[in-house]
Amino acid sequence: MTRYAIYYAPDQGSAWWSAGCRWLGRDPVTGQDLQQPAVEGIPLLVLQQLSSDARRYGFHATLKAPFRLAEGFNEEHLLHALAAFCAVQTRITVPAPAVLPMGDFLTLRTAEESRDINALAMRCVSYFDFLRAPPGDAELNKRRSSQLTQRQEQLLQRWGYPYTEEEYRFHMTLTDKLAGVDAEVAYSLRKAAESFFDIAAPLLINGIALFREDAPGAPFSLLRRFDFGLRALEHHSHQLPIPGRLFFVVGPSGSGKDDLLRWVRQNPARHKEMVFVQRTITRPALAGEDHESISPEQFWQLAAAGHFAMTWQSYELCYGIRRGFEAELKAGRNVVISGSREFVPKLLQTYPDAQVIWIEADHVLLRQRMEDRLQRQNGSGPALLKRVQRNAQFSHPEQPEVIKLDNSGSIESAGRRLLDILTAP
Repeated sequence: MTRYAIYYAPDQGSAWWSAGCRWLGRDPVTGQDLQQPAVEGIPLLVLQQLSSDARRYGFHATLKAPFRLAEGFNEEHLLHALAAFCAVQTRITVPAPAVLPMGDFLTLRTAEESRDINALAMRCVSYFDFLRAPPGDAELNKRRSSQLTQRQEQLLQRWGYPYTEEEYRFHMTLTDKLAGVDAEVAYSLRKAAESFFDIAAPLLINGIALFREDAPGAPFSLLRRFDFGLRALEHHSHQLPIPGRLFFVVGPSGSGKDDLLRWVRQNPARHKEMVFVQRTITRPALAGEDHESISPEQFWQLAAAGHFAMTWQSYELCYGIRRGFEAELKAGRNVVISGSREFVPKLLQTYPDAQVIWIEADHVLLRQRMEDRLQRQNGSGPALLKRVQRNAQFSHPEQPEVIKLDNSGSIESAGRRLLDILTAP
């Protein structure tokens, strides 16, 4: 099972990155093994053994510890979220980095905590947590083997990692645990590391790296690095991306909702940054439709696994909206969903900032459109009666979150009004 980690890694062209990769004996970008530096009194094989775990993870400082993606999300969602997050972060200079012990490990870290670095780490922990799958029992037991405090156990339950919030310590691991290692060997390692990392250039946090573990126990590779978008003197409120807006378009049968949305999508100049979400439906797609078609059995399997953020049923069919759109919202992109009037109350409970666009039309026109559609689908009189009865069940609610849009005229006229709503600042 693939895991991802959000790490700080120095610029690839920097002296810090070169030194860190050489010290650990591996380059996480290329996967190439490197010759580790000679340490007086320590055979190379022993040095390799004393840094084997650190070498597997690569030279880094943890911002968000390794995690599996939650069901319904993929690597592309994570990459989009990282790009949006890094665009509003500012550069941080690591104050006085030095080779110092940290518990049983030898690390490169600061002698005193940095409020700016700690705040960046906590933003990473919280912002990306919606993408994280809960840890399994094996992962939890591994963490608990370190004899966690009560507070660390609470953090493990909340964030999947015990060393967050006030327990976080910025550090770049240089060795595995040195407990039980001869004192002279530990001393020689530290003195060699102090000399090796005696680098005059400042250690800058000016970006974040995404690392990936392709299989349990495999070496972590640096998948992509994202530079920070703001200079040190610039400011962004809370240093988090501004979320996108969620538009939920509904309407009775015959309102022309899907035709309107197709018209809008054919005018990309005004909605190039907008995401139109594909629905999942338990019937084959008809001409002109663009939905994911699956069987009812597949639908409920996906729903039980947590792939859908929204589900509803209509006319004996199941409808689902996959969770991926939440990553697009988080990254600041506006999202449009073709939904159900019946789902509106639950929508506004789950997404209170959502904007509902309620498409309506003249009653005579609604019935005519329904008849025309059923004729194209070889529908029957009972099917028309069902749609008429369902239309009567829901009325346009008088709420500020709900905008009424009449589609009794030309599609161009209603389409322009819909576009105005979707693209309004």
